[in-house]
Amino acid sequence: MKSALSDLYQEELLAYASSVEQFSRLQKPTGTGTAVSRSCGSRVTVDLMLLEDVISDIGLDVDACALGSASSAIVAEKAVGKTLDEISSLGQSIWCMLRDGGAIPTGDWETFKFLAPAKVLENRHQSICLIFDAIKKAGSTTG
Repeated sequence: MKSALSDLYQEELLAYASSVEQFSRLQKPTGTGTAVSRSCGSRVTVDLMLLEDVISDIGLDVDACALGSASSAIVAEKAVGKTLDEISSLGQSIWCMLRDGGAIPTGDWETFKFLAPAKVLENRHQSICLIFDAIKKAGSTTG
């Protein structure tokens, strides 16, 4: 387990975790959603500006472990220009990567490779995926 943890908590992952603060809350979002982990209490709130179902801006308030924070920052960094369906599909891919040994996403989402070693930490999977639940909720609150 120790080697898995040292593989997981790399400098790059920790840099993503600390970068989450750059995505501050939006003043007048078209939708807001919050997701909370039942297992650890981590919380992610997402503000979205949507044009149709395409994300034009994203803001975050994240109170989570390094893994949940890093995952949120990775998504927020590349979310603008993506559809809600694309983000939902990504979330399904990440669950599959963590739970079933599925492939690490490629292209815009290849940075999730830094979270692949977390598959051994089942109690952290929900925290890693909170960003997807919060985006889904934010997308469903839009008028």
